Amino acid sequence: MSRPKNSRNVHTAPVMEGFRPFGIPTSELEPVVLSFDEYESMRLTDYEGLDQQQAAEKMKVSRPTFTRIYKSARRTIAKAFVEGKAIFIEGGTITSEENWYRCKKCGKLIVSHTQQHSCDCCPQAELKQLHAAAQDSDKTDCCICVHCGTKTPHNPGEPCRLINCSTCGKPMMREGSYHHRLFEQNKLKKQ
Repeated sequence: MSRPKNSRNVHTAPVMEGFRPFGIPTSELEPVVLSFDEYESMRLTDYEGLDQQQAAEKMKVSRPTFTRIYKSARRTIAKAFVEGKAIFIEGGTITSEENWYRCKKCGKLIVSHTQQHSCDCCPQAELKQLHAAAQDSDKTDCCICVHCGTKTPHNPGEPCRLINCSTCGKPMMREGSYHHRLFEQNKLKKQ
């Protein structure tokens, strides 16, 4: 059994939930997941121009750990580009000084030091909390293969996407997660 990951400090919430490639119908897209800490590693090095030691200090991890996070982020993005996959930005073992929410109606990102219950633009709309502590609370305890329906118990600290289905060999998803629900909606549209 692997030891649990320490939380990584993420300063800035991504303004989007992910990306989709042009030329592939949405119903046929398979996702790859870029975790919030992987996103932060790329933001700090490639966008802000920090070296890896400075970025590691900002994320409150060792430089070798930062290097592994950054390498994983680049591998995920390369896989999406080469294989024509969608990129979803979610999850990871993170801490943040702010609460992150996304309005389920208009998609607006809300960053706040206090807990929020409504969107400024859509007061009646429900908010989805994005940071890791809240994500864990609204998910079930199973990983599911969306291709064949096989379920396995979820191991805390181990992302479902890193587990291959024992039946068909494809990557698993967290049952009930946003991306699992999106995949199911797209499958219904395709039928």
